[in-house]
Amino acid sequence: MIKSFTHEPPISVGTAQEFEQVRLVFKGAHFDEETICRTLKIEAMSDAGSVKIDTLDTTEISDQLRLLIRLFLFQRMVPRPEVDRVFDNATRDAFLSLRILGSGDFGDDQFYATVLLYPVGGFWIASDRHSNPDGSEFAPPPDSVFPAIYEGTLRFLRLLPQVDADDALDLCAGSGIGAMVLSRHSKRVVSSDVTERATEFAAFNCALNNLVNVEAVGSDLYAAMKERTFDLIVAHPPYVPSLSIETIWRDGGMTGELVVKRVIEGAPDHLRDDGTLFVLSIGLDTNDGPFEERARKWLGKSADEFDIIFGYFEESTPLEMLKRLASREKNLGIKELRELAEAFEAEGTIKMPYGALVMRRHVKNGHSKPWTARVKLIGETDGRVWEQAFALHRRVSQPDFVEELQKATPELAPGLQVQVTHVVHEGSLVPAEFLFETDKPFTAIGRFDQWMVPLIVHFDGTKTPVQIYNEAVPGLELPEGFGVRDFTELVARMIERGFLILK
Repeated sequence: MIKSFTHEPPISVGTAQEFEQVRLVFKGAHFDEETICRTLKIEAMSDAGSVKIDTLDTTEISDQLRLLIRLFLFQRMVPRPEVDRVFDNATRDAFLSLRILGSGDFGDDQFYATVLLYPVGGFWIASDRHSNPDGSEFAPPPDSVFPAIYEGTLRFLRLLPQVDADDALDLCAGSGIGAMVLSRHSKRVVSSDVTERATEFAAFNCALNNLVNVEAVGSDLYAAMKERTFDLIVAHPPYVPSLSIETIWRDGGMTGELVVKRVIEGAPDHLRDDGTLFVLSIGLDTNDGPFEERARKWLGKSADEFDIIFGYFEESTPLEMLKRLASREKNLGIKELRELAEAFEAEGTIKMPYGALVMRRHVKNGHSKPWTARVKLIGETDGRVWEQAFALHRRVSQPDFVEELQKATPELAPGLQVQVTHVVHEGSLVPAEFLFETDKPFTAIGRFDQWMVPLIVHFDGTKTPVQIYNEAVPGLELPEGFGVRDFTELVARMIERGFLILK
């Protein structure tokens, strides 16, 4: 292995002119997500690893794009004459000066990419490669910068809160892609990572994309932030349960919560009023409570200052997690797995859900009661849902909301689906139960008795709850004492769950 792959970042922050030359080549060759996905016939960049270069049809793309894909995505060596034919001297020299292209160490007169470089999130990102150009044995460094095109990272980017911020902080930033996405809605962003290697890659990627409002900082979480505060803090920390911290971007301690807990504990000192903390990771439901309630306790004396939503994708039992680790991590034997199992048991672990923990800090001197919710996410969920959910909860929590709602005109949510269960009654099938389902903003299921449905189905955005109740009641048999206010309170709950919407 050459030194630059293992001991120091194989990139160099060169001149503005060199970066501009590279950008011009990428733009001119259409080295972008849409073109590459179409060329590789894949749905997303995370699928690029499944494509075999020998079966790829590149007859419809330019020589430059073909060479860029071969070098930076498929990590193949290319003879010097071919590089000289496609790239002019200025382009070749810019690639060499920035050290993203190398030659001579893996065969005479052969060029190779020193990094994995790809378009993602509307940016070009360089990260560590995971193989040697000549196919020889490769051992990645412990501070390897993880690619930003894996499914987990793409999910992190998709779920990032879409809020405007003066100052934002991306912890455990790796390549810097999270901070770069935040830069679209933030005046200033800090990309922070504990390793020098990641910090240098983040600085390089910001220069490559000509971003001037992102600062790459080396820091053990908040250590270098001192008294700086932010409107938005995000983190995609290492959370894989591990006996030791050998791979920095991945290993999260015995239960996986080592770094996650520290991110949450430090947030109150650096998050402004009305600010948001977002963390994508696994968490533990234990005998002490569900993950989101345990996370609230980690906030210490500031615990009551936050509303919390935990949106999860999946839940694993400790046994399921151990089986997953055993299949993925070849260095985990019976002894190591037993140690992890004992750590889970000592923590009182019941389940290990994976998802996004989102905390919104109240404005000081406010009178909001802290709110905690766990919701189910789907693959298409994006970062718009967090602000929608917090805003909706604030609205429905107002003391006068029921009175306000009596004058409003809700309507059925566009994505609402209703399943009807029929039973046999006096020899005929009759509807007995109605199951309402929606996945926006979050997955929700509600069961309603038959007498409720004639009230609910008339919400078309033109009538108030009072009008619908008064029109429907004469022909319905309602439970004793079920008045218009009771109905309006039911409507409020349906709005909060996403079955009805307010324009």
